[in-house]
Amino acid sequence: MLASIKRIKKFFYTSFVIAFILALLTPLLGSQPVLAAQMASRSITMSDSGVSAGTISTGVGSGTNVSYKVGFTTTQAAESVVIDFCSNSPIIADTCTAPTGFSVTGVTVSSTVTGGIGSSGWTVGGTNSAGATMGSASQFAAYDATAAAAGAQSFTIAGVTNPSTLGAFYARIYTFANTTYGTYSSATSPGDYLDYGGIALSTNNIISITARVQETISFCVSGDAPSSWTTTHDCSDPNANVSPALTLGHGSPTPILDQTQVDSGTVYSQLSTNATSGAVISMRNSTGCGGLSANGGTTCAIPAIGSTAAAIVAGTADFGMATGPSVDDVNGVGSLTPASTYYSSSNYTFTGGSSTSDTTPLQGATTPSDVYYGMNATNVDSTYGDTVASTSSPLYRVDSAYTFAATASLTTPAGIYTANMDLIATGTF
Repeated sequence: MLASIKRIKKFFYTSFVIAFILALLTPLLGSQPVLAAQMASRSITMSDSGVSAGTISTGVGSGTNVSYKVGFTTTQAAESVVIDFCSNSPIIADTCTAPTGFSVTGVTVSSTVTGGIGSSGWTVGGTNSAGATMGSASQFAAYDATAAAAGAQSFTIAGVTNPSTLGAFYARIYTFANTTYGTYSSATSPGDYLDYGGIALSTNNIISITARVQETISFCVSGDAPSSWTTTHDCSDPNANVSPALTLGHGSPTPILDQTQVDSGTVYSQLSTNATSGAVISMRNSTGCGGLSANGGTTCAIPAIGSTAAAIVAGTADFGMATGPSVDDVNGVGSLTPASTYYSSSNYTFTGGSSTSDTTPLQGATTPSDVYYGMNATNVDSTYGDTVASTSSPLYRVDSAYTFAATASLTTPAGIYTANMDLIATGTF
């Protein structure tokens, strides 16, 4: 009898201890479901880790219009998901302070997903079981009556504004069995979630890189063809600095210009510039009358041929210049377009390669009587000269040839005829 009483007392004592322990644990367990599982492989990838409201106002580093790629693996099918963003802790049901400056208001969910969460049909917002509106500046919530099966999930939240403070912040993710977010009430009382997990994120200082490229232009005019520029292939080449002094005429020992033929001579230029909108090459004549003068420009007894490219006919007393498509020198880039005054594609017999050649530089006109020339007297005598070639983009080591030609007539007065022709390169930066 005594033993039985002892057993009864021991039973009641053990029951009391168990009940006491359960009473202590109940507040700690709260409403967390017994079958809840921690998400595996959880992450949030940010497209921009810059703080918002910083010195960078748009684009990468601004912390605005950021995409968050959310990824995790669930163990149960779910019809809703909540992500609470906190500045202080990723621990489920812990106190959650909204990150300063952070906002997921007005975000959209990408339709390109892995798994079901975020796929077509998911709606941002909604209400919970108590009828309270879900979603806020620091809370993302979405639901779909078609449950997303358990497994790997990946979707993108677009249009996020990062915290305006530098450093770590956190996300708490929960999934629920229905479209009203189970019994979720708040970040400190998340209710009967199915799968859950915490994530740490961080805003960072942006690497600011500055590099200055100054405006450049390299332009040279030479009496030697670029085929002889074999040292550096640019304006620093010794042969690129040969003075372009032409004597038009034929015969020996002193060349004479007369009515029997057209005489010519060729000079060359190379242009390189990083001007964004390209460059223009202009030509000025020193005579003030457009042509060749024997009296300092008072008159031009060998006049400019005109503003339309045409053939110079022996014995007509004309002066003109012909140019054509440019040629890229070794490692050259780009091209110059000749002005129509000085170029006729059907009457262009310059030797050398095409505009993409880098092995056969221009050699000038070989049969000057077959070439069409121009010389706009008004323009070449103007303050800034006449355009002879141009480009609308940067270029490098682009060669051009200019053949000057003249003939005299039977009545051209005797004398020494001269003109100083100035080629001017202007870049538009």
